Amino acid sequence: MTLPFRLLFIAVLQVVLTSILTYFLVTDEYRDLSSQSVDTLESFLIEQKHRELQNYTLLAVSAMSDAYENSAIDDDEAKAQVTEIIHAMTYSGNDGYFFVYDGEGNGIVHPKEPYRVGQNWWELEGENGDKTIQILIENAKAGGGFHRYPWRKPSADEMSEKMGYSVYLEKWNWMIGTGVYLDDVNSQLNKLQREIDQHINKTKQIILVVAMSSIFVIFLLGLILNLSQKKKTDQKISELGLKIINMQEEERRHISRELHDGIVQVLVSIKYSLEATGLWLKKAKVDKPQPLEHAQSNLQDAISEIRRISHHLHPRILDELGLSAAMDALATEFSEQTGITVNVTKPAVRKLVQNSISTTLYRVVQESLINVQKHARATEVNIEMTIKDKWLTLTIKDNGQGFDADNNSKGDDYGIGLRNLAERVEYHLGEFSVHSSQAGTQVTARIPKTSYANTLPVKEGPAE
Repeated sequence: MTLPFRLLFIAVLQVVLTSILTYFLVTDEYRDLSSQSVDTLESFLIEQKHRELQNYTLLAVSAMSDAYENSAIDDDEAKAQVTEIIHAMTYSGNDGYFFVYDGEGNGIVHPKEPYRVGQNWWELEGENGDKTIQILIENAKAGGGFHRYPWRKPSADEMSEKMGYSVYLEKWNWMIGTGVYLDDVNSQLNKLQREIDQHINKTKQIILVVAMSSIFVIFLLGLILNLSQKKKTDQKISELGLKIINMQEEERRHISRELHDGIVQVLVSIKYSLEATGLWLKKAKVDKPQPLEHAQSNLQDAISEIRRISHHLHPRILDELGLSAAMDALATEFSEQTGITVNVTKPAVRKLVQNSISTTLYRVVQESLINVQKHARATEVNIEMTIKDKWLTLTIKDNGQGFDADNNSKGDDYGIGLRNLAERVEYHLGEFSVHSSQAGTQVTARIPKTSYANTLPVKEGPAE
């Protein structure tokens, strides 16, 4: 894994961990706050119910106070009067009423469940096992108290949670109480809890969206930076490769010049000296020694070979007369050496391309002809250079035996040569391709006009 991808991975991992931590922290915090909010609201609503029950009970006691205060312990008439008052008092529709039990749990007043009157309910238990009537009586004797218990709600005819409040009439040994059902309280609490849950879920979604967006943005930025870095690296590699090729060509040019202007000149001078010696011997009517004949012959071969090597390294004609003349000379030399017919077709235009591209195209022709000589067994080669649709196209086609371009079997030197040619062309933003079959092989190099247009001044010499 490369360094940029490592940094990208670390950044994404950090965002993921931060998002997970934030997710759980925010969720826990929200749940704590929601629990506190629900508890606070519940306490507030229950406190309101407490006050409401106390006020209702106070009204009931006030309504019966005259009859109760002015009665005796066994005043049945006063008790009957109070019973009627309590039985008739209702509030909150059909669910608000008062009930009365004596100290032993006997029912005295119950407007909604009259069957309880005259019956003993001391052992009445709620669903949770509490002795409901006993607790209400105990709270009443203690000065008034609240108790929550399940009871059938008249308006709904179903069990519901109820909060009762009871006070004690000591003179008559009566417990008078009332209660409110907590459906509305539970409804408000459930509504609040649902809203809080919705906020929590929305917050989770926001965290998830932010996290995914952050990961996407980081990944996108990383990808852009990586592509930008890769582009810069490829450009630097391309520039470096081009510099290497230019250095190689410059070194070849230098060696070629040194061979041609240095060693060849020395050898030519020696050749002239040997020829002069031969003329002197001839004038002196002395036969030329056989070693001298061999020396002259070998020296001529050496001069020709050095000139060939010099020309192969870098033909001076390419710098002096341009690509067109260099291609003609290369084709003529190749035909003379191999006996293979070479046809050259090119535009009659001078100073067409820059020197670096001229050198590249010359190397394409040179390497292709070498491959034809070594591998193709061809009898004819056609070299064509055209300018069309803003492309300079060079095509070298032979009628040889061809080869498998995808699975090259001609040897490593053959494949390396083609790859070198492809790299040279691609350095100029061009395209290089090789197509081969049993009918022959075609090598194509295409250079775009943006690269081959010779708009810059040429310092090294003319080009075509």
